[in-house]
Amino acid sequence: MKEKLNMCGKKSVKFNIFVYVSICLIIIGMIFFVINALIRNASEQIGYIERFDKIENYDFFALFYGKIWYSSGKEDLIFKVKMSRNKIKGLDYFPVRLFAWGKNQVAYCGEDLKELILVDYKTKKEVYRNRMPEMIKYISANKQTGEFVIATEKRLYLLKSEYVPKNKIYTFSLKQVARGSFCWPVLSPNGRYIACGERDNKENDAATSLVVIDLNKNSKKKLLSERFGDMPINNVYRIIYSIAWSRDSRYVAISTSTPADPSYIWVSVTDISTGKPVEFTRNTGLCSPPVSSFSEDKFIFSQGNPGYKEFGDYSNIRDPFRAKLVLLNIKNGSLEYISGIPKNINAYWPVIGLDGIYFTDKGGYFSSGEGCSIYKLKSKRVVQLFKVRGNLVSYDTIRIY
Repeated sequence: MKEKLNMCGKKSVKFNIFVYVSICLIIIGMIFFVINALIRNASEQIGYIERFDKIENYDFFALFYGKIWYSSGKEDLIFKVKMSRNKIKGLDYFPVRLFAWGKNQVAYCGEDLKELILVDYKTKKEVYRNRMPEMIKYISANKQTGEFVIATEKRLYLLKSEYVPKNKIYTFSLKQVARGSFCWPVLSPNGRYIACGERDNKENDAATSLVVIDLNKNSKKKLLSERFGDMPINNVYRIIYSIAWSRDSRYVAISTSTPADPSYIWVSVTDISTGKPVEFTRNTGLCSPPVSSFSEDKFIFSQGNPGYKEFGDYSNIRDPFRAKLVLLNIKNGSLEYISGIPKNINAYWPVIGLDGIYFTDKGGYFSSGEGCSIYKLKSKRVVQLFKVRGNLVSYDTIRIY
């Protein structure tokens, strides 16, 4: 009897140890799962669009592939769209305008440039489609508010989204903000203003002013004129290549130029609280669009162009024949050249991430030829992330929860 009790006791101890070990393993597994999920959510992915030009039966067209790249090296194809070369003629320099990486979705145009389509990052499924009354010219996204701004040939719209947890879907509302011909519309981080270029000059429909629309007051104010002094508007006028807000929604920066071959592009900044503009012509010249926000009082851009050696006097620009990343301090106009990027890499198209600066090795909006690489600069160390096989049209950092 005593031996049976001992045996039962031993079995009970073994069973308790088994249960204890099993519970520990389950807890460790759950902790590992949570940590892994947190790490995955904390890391940034890169959304990008690559373009391939094709010819079939004498038909010229472009294929655009929207992809998400992960740090593991995995990629997801989330959409593909085919556009006729005749349809996008004139947009070849700026196809970036037709795509926007938002907070939860990527927005792009349909084949005829009249349909606005949104695809969700997490599900990889289309969540919104709407046919606009005329051709879409520009799309931009606000990753803070999750909203999109759309400029068609004749109107400006704001698209808002709201997630409904009960149904696990997004609902969308589209509102017309203004009528007119607008370019590069960008919603401020606080969601109150839209800064954009406007073409309404009767003497020259290519001349572009900078305006800001106050959504609270339903008003529009011109910040920068399309004219330069008293010079004839048909010969000298403003062209805008990109628009960016400071993080506190106080300053608007643009990359801008006048007609020239080759073009001399510089950065201009306007304080919307005072309406005072500053043309940083001399020290920011040879800017390669876009200019982007870095902080409340600094903007980042790529300066320099290896192909400009035969033109003009650029002695006021440091290393003008190499593309490098530069910070513009808008309070005093000083420039800070970002270190850590090897001189054998030309740095263009900076994108600010959570823990580093991303850039490409071929010129932003003016990419020519196929293929480029996307890099990340963190703690003065450059890492080549991956190569884009096609022509890079658009890219940005995104987070998928």
